Amino acid sequence: MKSGITGPRWIYAALAVLGVLAVVLGLSWWRGPALIPLDPPTGQVTIAGQLVLDPAAPASGGLVTARATLSAERDVVLSALTVKVRDEAGAFHDFPTLVDAELSPEPRVFETQRELPAPGTYTYYLAYQLDGTWVSLPPWLRVTVR
Repeated sequence: MKSGITGPRWIYAALAVLGVLAVVLGLSWWRGPALIPLDPPTGQVTIAGQLVLDPAAPASGGLVTARATLSAERDVVLSALTVKVRDEAGAFHDFPTLVDAELSPEPRVFETQRELPAPGTYTYYLAYQLDGTWVSLPPWLRVTVR
């Protein structure tokens, strides 16, 4: 009969020892990344909502309406709000930017329009500017222009 830890069980034993050392020594790397910031940066805001294009399958050169229904956990004024659009080659086709967009806990609808110039697949997403910093909001959606 062998003594000691053999086979894959030695890995579990080593991890247990590392875990005990991490707790005793207060090693922060062992805890992994924080999933919820404890002290959010000044001005940070949580925004929720929905973004849709109308029509859902636009024709090239036709007018497209981007409609965003948004709310925030507190009252906030975004310096700028836009729908960013990229074609397959990476060229920009952003919707006009809305300035001083006011958000609150009550949902609000924002609309903007533009033409998408050529057939193809475009990626679009909502972006806003607050305190001089642009923030892109997932999800990154796709639309096919005929």
